[in-house]
Amino acid sequence: MEDRLRGLHTTLTTSIIAPTPSSYFEDAQVKVQGLLAQQGSPLRPSEAGHVPVQQSSNESTVNGVVIGLLSSFGSALLIAFIFLIVYFFRYTSSGRILLDRIGRPGEYDDEQAYAREEAEALEEMDDLQRTEYLRAKAFIQANPPDSLPTDISLSQYLAIQEKGVSAWEFEPELEIANCFVEGRTEIEFYDSECSVLSNLPLPKQNEVYYWEAKIYDKPETSLISIGVATKPYPLFRLPGWHKYSVAYVSNGQRRYNQPFHGPSYGPLYVQGDVIGVGYRPRTGTLFFTRNGKKLEDVAHGLKSQNLFPAVGANGPCTVHVNFGQSGFVFIEANVKKWGLAPMTGSLAPPPPYGSEQGSILLEAGREGAQSNQGHYPDTRHGRTRSGNFRHHPPTSPGPVRSPTDISLAHLTHIPTNEDPGESSGAADTTPAGHTTQAGLGVHDPSNPPPEYTSPLPSTSGSPRGSSDSERTPMIRRKSTPPPIPSYNDAVAEDRARERREIQRERDQEDGARDSESS
Repeated sequence: MEDRLRGLHTTLTTSIIAPTPSSYFEDAQVKVQGLLAQQGSPLRPSEAGHVPVQQSSNESTVNGVVIGLLSSFGSALLIAFIFLIVYFFRYTSSGRILLDRIGRPGEYDDEQAYAREEAEALEEMDDLQRTEYLRAKAFIQANPPDSLPTDISLSQYLAIQEKGVSAWEFEPELEIANCFVEGRTEIEFYDSECSVLSNLPLPKQNEVYYWEAKIYDKPETSLISIGVATKPYPLFRLPGWHKYSVAYVSNGQRRYNQPFHGPSYGPLYVQGDVIGVGYRPRTGTLFFTRNGKKLEDVAHGLKSQNLFPAVGANGPCTVHVNFGQSGFVFIEANVKKWGLAPMTGSLAPPPPYGSEQGSILLEAGREGAQSNQGHYPDTRHGRTRSGNFRHHPPTSPGPVRSPTDISLAHLTHIPTNEDPGESSGAADTTPAGHTTQAGLGVHDPSNPPPEYTSPLPSTSGSPRGSSDSERTPMIRRKSTPPPIPSYNDAVAEDRARERREIQRERDQEDGARDSESS
């Protein structure tokens, strides 16, 4: 029996090997030996063809290895196929389309799935939350995201060039008096839900733009949301609750366009922490940092929207924002200068309108006002540019008048025979009958001006009076208008009138005293 099995094994082995012309003789010899073995003759190793049996054993080993590898690959393919089936039915059920990798919050293209989640969330909300959500939903339907032009205009660009990073500031909604902005970037929230956005969006010229918000004051009951949003946005809701907005919430969650549920994103942040927001315009990627440590990216593909820095809270707290006017806690942002703009502008500021520094006209007016209000020159040498009159220092200068209080309507011509008034100081030292006159065209009586007569006009028949003559002057002289009173004359006129009234009152008082004493 053993010999038969050995012969059968030899026959099968030789049949597997592909026959070649050189092995025909060996095959025939093996068959003959097999027949002899069946008749009972012993088989010797030298006659059994030892070399072909060794080759057949090597071939069987190779075949076994190949079969094992094929079985392993087949099992792996089967497991992968089962995993794909489970993944397909698990993560694409209810018509949901996954826009990103597993576990990342994204937007839902299937409106039915969003409506189903909305219905489930509304059942869990109380009346106040439901009312606020429906109010925000109505606001978004009436004001879709990016429905207003929010690109940086030319005037805003020039303001950025002039002011630098100081051009960015937060603008609170006046109708929602739940927050207050001080110093452009210091935000103080009160006891109700409120958000505030910056006046300018994030630029898109550089690789990365970055800004930080420091939590100066935060009670445990207050919830803060820091991120970005588009305009118009319902400012009575927190950032991240509606389209298009992304936010990192103080409870460690991240919100992306929906208020229903927020997956865990990072550690909780409390008072004293610094939260940073980074934006890559070319890829539309948004990331956050906490106390100088970068967290994972939260959104991709936000390239077409104009994103505005946004901060919101539902309770009392204080947040200070740094757009780049000072150093960042995130070291990489400092090294690579990821601020929104340079700290200082590149253009010179406009001239300070309303400031009189360096103005010759205003300086001259100020000097004249000071000289007439507080400084009085010597009476023996008191002269002005508009006349040769003398004036004496009054004992009571009267009310102080500004240079703009003078009106030419109150100026009247003072004839030479009328007493223009005199000061009280001069009344005691001047002899009786001699008065010092002041006014326009009034000179010292002891030194009258020289006599002057006008030339005779040309007659109509003379050559100069004719318009057809060659000797007719091209420019005819017109009568000279009366001189315009100067500022000093106007002031002296008013003060003379005031001194005259004061002197009249004093004379009346002296007369009353004399009558009482008599």
